[in-house]
Amino acid sequence: MQAGAQQTDVPRKLLEPIIVTAKKQDVPKTDEEVTRQVEAALRADPYVFDSHVRITTKDGVVTLSGFVLDVWDVYSLKRIVRKMAGVKKVVDQLTLELGGD
Repeated sequence: MQAGAQQTDVPRKLLEPIIVTAKKQDVPKTDEEVTRQVEAALRADPYVFDSHVRITTKDGVVTLSGFVLDVWDVYSLKRIVRKMAGVKKVVDQLTLELGGD
């Protein structure tokens, strides 16, 4: 016997639709707001060393300048910034200072 889409042994209660709701993230309106949010996100990450990084934003394009001590810092900074609301593009003008002295 073939079972069609309407014929199942699963109780109807288990087949009720699942409703997922999400809050829409507020998109920053100005470049200054984007810069502040990016700075806050970088400071909040305990694994990112951003003490020597300067952040500027123009028309949603975030530019990272300054220096970092490890290539993984570059990857981490760019990964975090790309995820931020209001960021259209990330420009990397960072200098890699090997040795950390």
